[in-house]
Amino acid sequence: MRPTERSTVDRRVLRGRIAEAIDGVEIPRPFEIGEFVRRLGKHRGRQIHLFAVELPTANDVRGLWLATGTEDFIFHELGTSRLHQENTILHEVAHMLLDHRGNGHLDEAQARVFFPDLDPQAVRDVFGRSAYSRVLEQEAEFGAAVLWDLIGRRLVPNRELDPASAAVVDRFDEVLGEVR
Repeated sequence: MRPTERSTVDRRVLRGRIAEAIDGVEIPRPFEIGEFVRRLGKHRGRQIHLFAVELPTANDVRGLWLATGTEDFIFHELGTSRLHQENTILHEVAHMLLDHRGNGHLDEAQARVFFPDLDPQAVRDVFGRSAYSRVLEQEAEFGAAVLWDLIGRRLVPNRELDPASAAVVDRFDEVLGEVR
């Protein structure tokens, strides 16, 4: 990443926006992504639907958020680990909470992947957003990491850190900008 790209994402502002957006959402304990998304949808007054789909390995897309006038749809990869699915869902939730609007459109290949039984042109006409700028993708990646933190889970499975060590790792993460 070029230094100028890193400076385009204000992490403190994004953290505040994400925290404010989920303020009042009760985090399920133990955490379960489907229940969290259900509660978030109820909080926002818009039902959120999750769909696991088979994605071609050659496709770079691992998830997609589509918004209609009344509901949100999050598509995520079926053929991957639960942790990766959850991270993809949280990445798409971050796009949603940050009110990202794409700067492009679904291409025909993406339309066929997510809606194989529908006419690709009709899908593109209805859901005319999918491509995000690099900055918006960085914001969503950081937003997903913020969500992991706010819900009290770490991305590193089966590894517990004492609070002091976790604080050091988090500080390195903040300074270096590498969310793991």
